[in-house]
Amino acid sequence: MFVAAMAGVKPLKRNRAAASRVPAVAVESKSQTKAGASKPAAGRQTVATAPKPRPLPVRPSTPDLSPDGRQFDRDVSRALSRRKLLPEATIDLHGMTLAAAERAVTAFLARVSAQDMRVVLVVTGKGLRREGERTIDGRIRAEFVGWLNRGDNRDRVRAVRAAHAHHGGTGAFYLLLRRRSSASSRSLRATPQR
Repeated sequence: MFVAAMAGVKPLKRNRAAASRVPAVAVESKSQTKAGASKPAAGRQTVATAPKPRPLPVRPSTPDLSPDGRQFDRDVSRALSRRKLLPEATIDLHGMTLAAAERAVTAFLARVSAQDMRVVLVVTGKGLRREGERTIDGRIRAEFVGWLNRGDNRDRVRAVRAAHAHHGGTGAFYLLLRRRSSASSRSLRATPQR
């Protein structure tokens, strides 16, 4: 139908330099497609199309968080294990649904990053239970690291690792948060003028 409607249309005049940069695409009429594609291309019309846009340059992205502790600061981990450093805030997700726990984690991270805290503890619970002959892991614990890798949460969290036994062991996670830049946390108005 489109080919029939465009049969009497004449193309606009363009300069030759612009026409040579635009590739031509072959368009077949309905009668040629029904009869078969093996006929010669004598009845084909060419339609100019715009060139494909270039893909945007890819920014180097930060790697996804993993609870194995490789990205976690060794000195902070050692201080936590020796109880020289305590988490500055804690949230317990026991008894929450997945949706409620995800919202609570996002709100918690927004609050503690606004307060410029460095190390926090999130208690997910082990969630291990036996049903029949198989053991089922906890859903919140399984989904937790995925929540940290989403949107704003990823911008706030620098590293994650399982907590030491005295803070909940495998049922809890330490989060090492990113510090806000010192320039954004200081206001020029608060600086005394001499």
